[in-house]
Amino acid sequence: MFIENKSYYYIEEFEKYGITAVYTKKIAGNMSDYCPIENQEEGIQKKNREKLLEDLNLTDKQEVMAFQTHSNNVKTIDEDTTKYYYEKEEDIDGFLTKRKDIAIFTFYADCLPIFVYDKENQVIGVWHSGWPGTFKEIMKSGLLEMKKNYGTKIENVIMALGIGIGQKDYEVGNEFYDKFMEKFGKSDGKIVEESFWFNEETKKYHFDNTKFNELMALKFGIKKENLIIANESTFNEKFHSYRRDGKNAGRATAMISFK
Repeated sequence: MFIENKSYYYIEEFEKYGITAVYTKKIAGNMSDYCPIENQEEGIQKKNREKLLEDLNLTDKQEVMAFQTHSNNVKTIDEDTTKYYYEKEEDIDGFLTKRKDIAIFTFYADCLPIFVYDKENQVIGVWHSGWPGTFKEIMKSGLLEMKKNYGTKIENVIMALGIGIGQKDYEVGNEFYDKFMEKFGKSDGKIVEESFWFNEETKKYHFDNTKFNELMALKFGIKKENLIIANESTFNEKFHSYRRDGKNAGRATAMISFK
């Protein structure tokens, strides 16, 4: 369950495994260096991240982050890794690690964070899945990366989805629906149908990115009891939202770290 705190939501189920997994509210400030807001204090994003780590008693952690590009690429941070920021050209949208000294930061203003924990191998991760990442199947890429690098068994994965934009706030064009149906229709047509709602008044579709990822997670073999779903929408004023605020939107962080 996502539990609300003053400046962030934390995932209750991760806590009992000694893991801090949070999604920040607007009150926590803009978190992304590459998405500055007009007239903001220079360098405030770094200060906001440092304040978050201080509030979470994680000031000894090494920050890891990337200039996200809506790719399906997930990077493993292992014992030999000495690079902790990945530029736009490197096309990274998520991370995995076993390292206890790492705090993974990913950034959002409506897109969906996917938090993961492999209970058997003690691997944590978080992946950025807006509709392009969902369409490119970043969840599948991330799970394959876990299996390849750590021998992860899907039944041992705890996964949390959220917080992202809600379906009622996410109107899309007909071509958007057609794009998903063209790619997933033959194998996952039911998943597509259950993730879209057609508004008879506006004649427009609405996409439920969280539902689509929930159904795909179950298809891949994530146990229902190991799947945690947020019920908030980033269109709410307490969150950063690009759809609501456009270029004036800051970015939340979805952060995960061992305590």
